[in-house]
Amino acid sequence: MNKYFIKFGLSNRPNAGSKAMRDIMDLLCNQGYKCVVSLPTNANKLFKLLDIPILIFTILFKIRKNGVLIYFVPSNLQRIKLLAFLKRIIKYRLICFINDVESLRVPKNNEYTLREINGIKVADIILVPNNNSKDILSTEFHFKNHMIPVHVWDYLYDKCPTPNIATHYQDLPIALAGNFHFFPYLKELNKITCNFKIWGEKTVNIQQENLIFMGTQTPEGLINDIIDCSWGLVWYGESIESCIGELSNYIKFCNSHKCGLYLAAGIPLIVWKESGMAHFVNENKVGICVESLYEAESIIKGMNDEDYNKYRDNARRIGENIRHGHYFLKALKKAESISL
Repeated sequence: MNKYFIKFGLSNRPNAGSKAMRDIMDLLCNQGYKCVVSLPTNANKLFKLLDIPILIFTILFKIRKNGVLIYFVPSNLQRIKLLAFLKRIIKYRLICFINDVESLRVPKNNEYTLREINGIKVADIILVPNNNSKDILSTEFHFKNHMIPVHVWDYLYDKCPTPNIATHYQDLPIALAGNFHFFPYLKELNKITCNFKIWGEKTVNIQQENLIFMGTQTPEGLINDIIDCSWGLVWYGESIESCIGELSNYIKFCNSHKCGLYLAAGIPLIVWKESGMAHFVNENKVGICVESLYEAESIIKGMNDEDYNKYRDNARRIGENIRHGHYFLKALKKAESISL
């Protein structure tokens, strides 16, 4: 079987955002997939036009009938149309991996949303983020495609983090990493009697006794920093009372790469109970799913060390899988085994 994927454009900055898709492409290469040759994204626009004939040549003469091609979304919608057209002629297997859905994250007009959804629908098999996203695509957009939940972002790391656990876990801070733009609730965290360590490019001027800003860090460095925290917080929105807001539908649909980061470091999660990650967290007992951060505070303050250590042990067990790409590879293997 000839197996290819279309390379996803990535930033050269060594941040966790680019690591997510870089890990996926590394896993594909390790499984014998080859990258469709393309010109660099910064190439002259006229030269970039060569990407289309290169793609056509690859499908016609290298992938051929019964081969496999994986594309990622978001992607160039015109290119996806070409993939759909050529699939009717060559009869190769087309797999879509959903990295992100822009129309859920950023307000778009209905026409763009429809084009983006149709760009996913052309695939024979879709690697969806989680059970929620599978249900949403089935019920709201009437997808009949084969859909396989990946469940969680893998976070490749070839070492086993060794935490220095305090005698009492409540003495440890809660970790929060990511883009501060999505954390307007930071100013409310002083209402929570927990300490927080926060990683990211500081774009806010907030001085609170329970917040320690750690600055930016490489993806590998983040794991080594976070291992000594008690919980990993995955929370978006205006308020600590709920994740309801502009991003609520996005959170229900997509997986947060931070979940993979925290679990790779072996620490349990705090997630919104309606998020796409909630099912995975509950099923594997790797954290708590809450309506508000007040509820999280109450649960944490009432939890003894023995109960906490059960969550931590589960997080370490799942983290071992995540550091080796287990969840993506399991979904990929299932996708490859489906008879069309």
